[in-house]
Amino acid sequence: MKQASRTTAEPSGVRETDVLELKADPESGLTPKQLRTLYEKLRAEEARLSEDVKRRIQEAVTDAERHADEGDQASQNANQAYLLRYADKQNKLLQQVRRALQKIQSGEYGICEGSGEPIGLSRLNLRPWTRYSVEYKEQIDREKRRR
Repeated sequence: MKQASRTTAEPSGVRETDVLELKADPESGLTPKQLRTLYEKLRAEEARLSEDVKRRIQEAVTDAERHADEGDQASQNANQAYLLRYADKQNKLLQQVRRALQKIQSGEYGICEGSGEPIGLSRLNLRPWTRYSVEYKEQIDREKRRR
């Protein structure tokens, strides 16, 4: 299997290179170059989401001062609840991204968890953390609408 290098900058300016093996499921049809591109997208999304979740929670906690005016207090409470709901939603997406990264490391990436069929490259390019092929996801959505 092809190896990919991930270099991270340390606060001291020293660069640490982690080498890990990127593996897609052999049935996925993904080339090493495609897998590397998807891996890099996932890592970038993981960093973005992680920072966003931290920032939203910090905003919600920092904005916790009490106002004498009931209207101001209600507005602040609503804003704080929104920030926490948003952070929760982003955190759930972050968990999906991390799951996809784990699947790359274990060699299970690129296969639909529902049908066992390969997930198309175009879908993976749009949502590299996806768990399902388009066909299977459409089936799930149809079943939900019937209920």
